[in-house]
Amino acid sequence: MRIIGGKNKGKKLILPDETITRPTTDRVRESLFNILSHHPDFDWNGAYVLDAFAGSGALGLEALSRGAAHVTFVESHPKIIPILKQNMEAVSGDKNLLTHPIEKILPTSRPMDLVLLDPPYKKELEIPILTHLKNQGWINNDTLVCLEMHRQDDLPEIHWFQCLDHRQYGQTKIIFGKLQA
Repeated sequence: MRIIGGKNKGKKLILPDETITRPTTDRVRESLFNILSHHPDFDWNGAYVLDAFAGSGALGLEALSRGAAHVTFVESHPKIIPILKQNMEAVSGDKNLLTHPIEKILPTSRPMDLVLLDPPYKKELEIPILTHLKNQGWINNDTLVCLEMHRQDDLPEIHWFQCLDHRQYGQTKIIFGKLQA
């Protein structure tokens, strides 16, 4: 797996064992970042990004490569953390790593501009995680959320979350959304 765009284009990343994680494919990642690069409500320059369920860190490192000012990575699996740290060291930029479960993330004083959520499929973590991030100040009305799910799964309706768009790529569905104004 490589960084596909920006100043670190072509940089190789180490992948964790696929029995532990489900890395976002290059095709999905490229499509996601092309959409974000042309999204009217999003600008990479100066963006603060949260990469939750980071795994190899490919999504957050791609964001740094494309101009994000800061990325916070959240990963709690003990076998993945060393790989994520190695990948983080290989790419320049302002970043930090939180090594506890996302549902234990503490409040922040700086909401994110972009939240990349790639939870394990079929665990129904989406609503509890979105709710927790909102309650802890990581998501506000200006935050763009990109949620990766299995294509057969649907995000249950949440009265405070607006789905702006969704795309399907093979077995993967990406939902783009924001808090309701």
